[in-house]
Amino acid sequence: MTQHNPRGAAAQGRIALLGALALVAVALAGSVGWLLGHQVPKPHRALPVLFKAPEFRGLINQNGIQLSSAHFRGKALVVTFLFPYCNTFCPVVATHLVGFENLLASTPLAGRVDVVAFDVDPGDTGPRQMRDFLREYGWNPANPRWQFLTGRPTQIRRVVSGGYHVDYQKVPDSPASAPASTQASPALAVAGSDPQPIVANPLATRADVDYDITHEDVMMIVDPQGRVRRIYDQADAVGKMRLLRDVRAVLGAP
Repeated sequence: MTQHNPRGAAAQGRIALLGALALVAVALAGSVGWLLGHQVPKPHRALPVLFKAPEFRGLINQNGIQLSSAHFRGKALVVTFLFPYCNTFCPVVATHLVGFENLLASTPLAGRVDVVAFDVDPGDTGPRQMRDFLREYGWNPANPRWQFLTGRPTQIRRVVSGGYHVDYQKVPDSPASAPASTQASPALAVAGSDPQPIVANPLATRADVDYDITHEDVMMIVDPQGRVRRIYDQADAVGKMRLLRDVRAVLGAP
């Protein structure tokens, strides 16, 4: 006669239960792994279309090469507005853009984005001063992904003020030392009326000009269809990661 052993039956039950739990755990782990491997990337926040960027022809870059807006068709643009003799925001913006370009170079987007600056002192500066300015803040003027553009004063006024809606004006010396009647208009004032930073600019020191160009501290992103999608009101405060995120958004890149 076979004797019934309650302890042995209980042990076998526990072993069976543990085996079933192990199988469930393996199945759950496999499901989680599949979900993680097939997870849809979180979409970028859509940037609205603000207005159409201006078209232009006959502007020249820092190397004296003539370019038109058609040259940039199909690319995302980071657009800014610089004064080669500037010793306030422009050097800071240029330095930040060097960091952005270096970051961009390590991504698959490198060939799909150009940085475009417009010279807001077209009457008194040109390609030579623009090249010197770029070199001072870490740019290679031969880099085709950086285009510093100038032209006749009427051309630049049409593109910058008429097209991008960015105001600028020439004032004696600097806004801080100019008479009240020549001070920058409220539209050109820095948000919060904080004093403008003074940044070393050897080019400006050598030139020792008796005027300044006051202009809005603005940066924009233009999409490959030529539409402005983002405006930064304080260009000197825009970090490279924020720029990269917004560029990815307008390119629809992960």
